[in-house]
Amino acid sequence: MIKQGSINLAYESRRMAIPAARFLGLRSNDYERCQLTPSVQIKLNDQDIKRARQIAQYPWFANKKPWQKELDLMLKNGFKLEVEALISKDVSYVTEEYVPARLEEGNFLD
Repeated sequence: MIKQGSINLAYESRRMAIPAARFLGLRSNDYERCQLTPSVQIKLNDQDIKRARQIAQYPWFANKKPWQKELDLMLKNGFKLEVEALISKDVSYVTEEYVPARLEEGNFLD
């Protein structure tokens, strides 16, 4: 598991990089895919929008079409999701359905 940290760390320590890491977590299209309810939507504020556009310009994201698509969809939808949204399905949904399906499909962001 990788936890996010300071964006400056990307430039500070190349030896800590994990080139083969892939993102398994919650994505914007999971709202429909998992049939989530509007109650889990978190409306984007001006800072969220600014930050998403800023991230899209980072050199390591600029040419990554799946990540660009993800950011575009989030901005288009006007809301973000947090992993806790999946608990609205069932307390064991993440471990018994969501993660196993992602692993089986190989549905990751590189």
